[in-house]
Amino acid sequence: MSALMIKHPVLGDLVYEEVLKGYVGSIELSEMPLKINLVTEAENIEVVANQLIDFLESDEFENAFIAGLEQLLMIKNRDWLNDGEAEYTLEELFDFVSLDAIVMYVDKIELYTDDLELLWRNRAIMKYNQKYQLISVEVEINEG
Repeated sequence: MSALMIKHPVLGDLVYEEVLKGYVGSIELSEMPLKINLVTEAENIEVVANQLIDFLESDEFENAFIAGLEQLLMIKNRDWLNDGEAEYTLEELFDFVSLDAIVMYVDKIELYTDDLELLWRNRAIMKYNQKYQLISVEVEINEG
């Protein structure tokens, strides 16, 4: 049985959400709110929380995000252009994409974008291994 709430000294209150199988909270990153979900048991929360903090404070965070955006750009230009719409550049993509949530596992990281007009109100999920190397970028279809 997991503790229902954990107070972390850096990440603040983390509340266990059964449906998400993890401890959720919210932090600010570059003055923007960011949802976090640490998918682990209570006894491992400190390890996973420290992995998240290390990731966010590392130079690799920006590099990993850019690698994900480059893959998203390829997907957008290949699969998600309207008729007659010009292909996007990476610089243009930066204007549209913002980070909405980070899901941290013991062995992987997922970055979720907000719902993007760019992807017809769907969002992208960028998946990384624990060494911050991009595994895949997927578009999550909004069924609502």
